[in-house]
Amino acid sequence: MGGLSSSGKVWVTWQVGEEDIEDCLVPKFKKLETVMVWGCFKGRQKGPLIFWDKERWGKTIKATSFTSHIVPHFHQFWVEQSQLQRDYVYLQQDGAAPHQAAQTQKQFRDLGIWGYYIDWPPSSPDCSPIVNAWRTLKERICRRNPFPTTNKALRTAIEEEWLAITLEELEALVDTVPTNLREVKLSIS
Repeated sequence: MGGLSSSGKVWVTWQVGEEDIEDCLVPKFKKLETVMVWGCFKGRQKGPLIFWDKERWGKTIKATSFTSHIVPHFHQFWVEQSQLQRDYVYLQQDGAAPHQAAQTQKQFRDLGIWGYYIDWPPSSPDCSPIVNAWRTLKERICRRNPFPTTNKALRTAIEEEWLAITLEELEALVDTVPTNLREVKLSIS
């Protein structure tokens, strides 16, 4: 007999002699290597989805590699969206070290996008539209049957689920921002 614990882990119990019955086993998979992905969106428009190349760019995202491999895609998307909107698009980023690094800030100034940031409360991930988009993507991947058990399958699942997030869903995430920010500011004061 199996169940799901409050932590989301599957537990299985059996009686003597049932140890090898398939219904009494929980499959174990080789631990997948972490897949790091960067993406962005503006309202109803998805930006690029970039998989971090750990072998070529490094095992962690540092300012140097972030500005070399992510910022050019981000900048291109920002320019395109600003031109479509016929006005500058304002940005929201989390407090990740590569986003806040002096090198990144200098590159944003050099690219002319430094002054277009939303004043964002620290430690407020529930308010961030992209964090909530990632949450949606992860939930959908967890519901997949079969669940991806290789890095290649996981990457494919991420790409497919990113494409499956509708533009209306993204817009709804953005629409929650003013209310969420008000609630955060009220809880701080």
